[in-house]
Parts: sequence; structure tokens; C-alpha cells
Amino acid sequence: MPKEVAASRGIDLRRPRRDGPLLHKGVERLVPLVARAAWDTVLGELAERAGGGYLFRPQRTVEYAKNLIGSWSLLHRPPQDLPAVSVGRLRATWIVELMRAHIDHHLIAQAAGLASAASLARWQHLVPPVDEVTAVRLLRGAEER
Repeated sequence: MPKEVAASRGIDLRRPRRDGPLLHKGVERLVPLVARAAWDTVLGELAERAGGGYLFRPQRTVEYAKNLIGSWSLLHRPPQDLPAVSVGRLRATWIVELMRAHIDHHLIAQAAGLASAASLARWQHLVPPVDEVTAVRLLRGAEER
């Protein structure tokens, strides 16, 4: 959520173990809010650099101000034909990425701070159907040992 992004500080991102995943401890969720593997290294470096300071617009002195994120995206417009940066669009992209990876919808809803998995229905049309091989693997499950 925008307020969570704005309030995040470097010290909020921590690893429980040296080789463990990067977790966001500054937000309340039923499940751990973990960095995606592709972003783990860069977020870890940014968190270390920020320390106790804010990750987003680190020079500011207040936790959240009106239009804090919106004003940044107005100043930093992407090249032609690309949509403007918005926290809502970034969050939706993250959610759809998780859905496309066939992660349990209830888990996604909890990680995203949504009331229920039913809230994900609005993005389902962005998730292509699985191919036959993937469907068989997912439906078959793990082999007994």
C-alpha cells in the first residue's frame, strides 16, 4: 500500500539468517512479506545504505505527506508510450506475477493485505491458463516417500 511504501525504512528489511531471504518486518501481515528473489540483492543493498532512513525519497523528514508518491511519479515520467509509475500498478503487477507462478491465492491475499482471495478475481483475466504439463504436475502433487 502507498503508506507502507512511504513509511518503509532500511532497518525494516532484514534477513533472519545470513543466507536467508530478505523480509519486510515493518508491516503487519499474517504471513511473512518476503522480497522476490529477483529483487532480493538490490533491495538488501538499498536497505543497508538507507539504514534508519526512508527507502523512498530518503531526504524527507516526515513519514507520509500528501502526494508524496504522486509528486515523485509526476517528476519522473517514463519514456513515451509507457504508463506512469504508480504504487497501485506496481502492487497489481506483483500480485499478477504471483498468480502466474501458481502460488496459492489465499497466501497471495494474505501477503498483499487483502481481505480474502476473492479480491484477486479482478486480476484473474491477466493470468493465462496453464499448459497440460503444468496442469498435470500441479494436480498430481508431490510423490509419496
